Amino acid sequence: MNWKETLVFPPEVPISEKAKDLILRFCIDSENRIGNSGVEEIKDHPFFEGVDWGHIRERPAAIPIEIKSIDDTSNFDDFPESDILQPVPNTTEPDYKSKDWVFLNYTYKRFEGLTQRGSIPTYMKAGKL
Repeated sequence: MNWKETLVFPPEVPISEKAKDLILRFCIDSENRIGNSGVEEIKDHPFFEGVDWGHIRERPAAIPIEIKSIDDTSNFDDFPESDILQPVPNTTEPDYKSKDWVFLNYTYKRFEGLTQRGSIPTYMKAGKL
């Protein structure tokens, strides 16, 4: 991501200077990135001032939800029914015969070492040993 040239904080969207600083300190080379020396560096950033890290799991959720059953999806957005596009079968794909399936993705590599030094020895030609 080319954040150095493209990251802009639009003036019409209010964002605190502390939040801007935190975002910019995350968007930096890994050697200089906030948190590189440990999570405490992130926790100590002014943006998180006032957060009680010791008791954060005891606080109520920002958005309370109620789960009625294991398969309850009522907390997810509803999307209108739409036609799901099915893939069109590829008619140009060759019809492999049952015996040919074992050769799918098979490649041949010529052993250049046998031919680089000259011709193949006579005893190796035509099945002679």
